[in-house]
Amino acid sequence: MKKLLYIAAVLLMLGNALQAQETYTVTRINGKVTNFKTGIQLKAGDVLQPTDRVTFDSFDSYIISISQNMGRFMMKMHLPPSPEAVQQLTVTVKEVATPTKRRSLMAERYKPDESEISDLKSYFGNDKFSVIGNAVSIPVNSSNYVIDENKFIVFYYRVNNNPVSKKIGYEHNALMIEKEKLLTTNAGSITSNEIPSVAVYLYEKNTRSSEEITKFDLLFVDQEALTNEFFTILPILQRQNMAKDGIKKYLIEYYFDFYGATDSKTIKQFVDQLVDNAKI
Repeated sequence: MKKLLYIAAVLLMLGNALQAQETYTVTRINGKVTNFKTGIQLKAGDVLQPTDRVTFDSFDSYIISISQNMGRFMMKMHLPPSPEAVQQLTVTVKEVATPTKRRSLMAERYKPDESEISDLKSYFGNDKFSVIGNAVSIPVNSSNYVIDENKFIVFYYRVNNNPVSKKIGYEHNALMIEKEKLLTTNAGSITSNEIPSVAVYLYEKNTRSSEEITKFDLLFVDQEALTNEFFTILPILQRQNMAKDGIKKYLIEYYFDFYGATDSKTIKQFVDQLVDNAKI
């Protein structure tokens, strides 16, 4: 009996030791984060230990990483309780490593076989929607959305605290969301790749009436940066002896976790091309 208890205790200690030694591979950094001990700025591909201390340059900076057990984590400073509160921006990795909680999003919204969109509210969601590259074409169901010169989709948002309404282009009942047209407005240009609080309306010109469909934060994702990010992740997945289908699934789930929902056909095509052309 004592021998069994001893073995159980040893196994428990080994398990705790392995958990304590869990490492995190950095896949993306927003802003500037440095290793407190070395003073060297972190970059994609760096490996962090739970006890490593890191310094964020601001509360907007964050680290995206993958743990050795394939968990996906965001590391970000918590905002101080009040603007007057003084808070150090140096913390240990284990203090700020938070696992993602949005993995069910892909199962709900990933529909690459859908030929046309019947519900724009479900398609865009009400949290974050992202576009890979500079534009995306969205074929909509003509029975649900009659798009013409009288009825059309409008994006409403604010730039420099001024209201902006943008009529979304269309062709053959397909909407075209274009980065350049949305970021450049009469109220000024948006310098970031994100437009917060975009309200989507179905507007009828003859009656001057509108119906709000949904509201979300719109993000344009740089295609080259995303490619580099996925190339950082690929070796991690290869070391897990994942098959190509498993790698593709993981990359799409990763994208949905950190970039929000996107056009299903676009992300599938992007991942398929990247993985199929990679030397795996």
